[in-house]
Amino acid sequence: MSSAQTAAKAIKGLEPEDWAVLQAIEKSMAGHEAISSRLIEAETNLHLDQVEFRLSRLNYMGFVMRSRFGYVLNTAGLDAIALNSLVKRNVISSMGKSIGMGKESDVFEVMSDSGRELVIKFYRIGRVSFRATRRSRSYTNPISQHQWLAINIAAAQKESIGLKKASEAGIEVPDLIARDRHAVVMSEIHGKMLFKCTVEDIKKPKQLLRKILDDIRRAYGADMINGDVSEFNILYDGEKPWIIDWPQFEPVSHANAPEMLKRDIENAGSFFERKFGIKFEIEKAIDFVKGKKKRVVIS
Repeated sequence: MSSAQTAAKAIKGLEPEDWAVLQAIEKSMAGHEAISSRLIEAETNLHLDQVEFRLSRLNYMGFVMRSRFGYVLNTAGLDAIALNSLVKRNVISSMGKSIGMGKESDVFEVMSDSGRELVIKFYRIGRVSFRATRRSRSYTNPISQHQWLAINIAAAQKESIGLKKASEAGIEVPDLIARDRHAVVMSEIHGKMLFKCTVEDIKKPKQLLRKILDDIRRAYGADMINGDVSEFNILYDGEKPWIIDWPQFEPVSHANAPEMLKRDIENAGSFFERKFGIKFEIEKAIDFVKGKKKRVVIS
């Protein structure tokens, strides 16, 4: 069971005092390597015995970890805080099955109060580092733990910005519904990841490739380079492609922009070349994306 599923299952049993302790740790996360019981006592106005009792419960549930320096917020703890906030904001009402678990994120189906099917994406950047730390040390390194949680929050924030900008540029992307901490709630796109598509799934591959290049061009015109376009980040619904990941986007003025743009175009083309034998000239495609050519020849 993932940490998000653990959190979703356990949050109904959390009491106001548990939430107060969790939120005190989160609040102090940026300025402290770990948070002591005394600091939590001061932040929550709970008696120290009550704080210790709540910490023991939260540790058992997997929401916090004890280090030699105090207490550290665990990934499941941040999941619980984000889920609770989204429920209180009437964004989601329930969480369903997992629909994707990768190196840097976990994605689940969720339902809104109105019954709309949505997805929630929890960022997991640094997941491998967490596991390596647990294997090699008797105590979790609180600096690494809290830094990675902050990185995941920043990634979710950046993806929210990227989705909004991409949508405004006319690119097919999931609708941004809400963001909370390291979690992004989006509309659900019913389709198949491009790398899973067969020749039978894609009837007009040249047309599909042109649409992807058009989207890369629209992003460039909106001062965005996705930086991670590939068959692993594109959904195909049978008619059009959806570029679904945007946390790594950069402006066209970025120092590595030329390399990023070329890599996105090459990655987009390589799938179609392998699968359909379709080719185009990279440099001419780059000129097309930059608006220097009206079209790119795909053969």
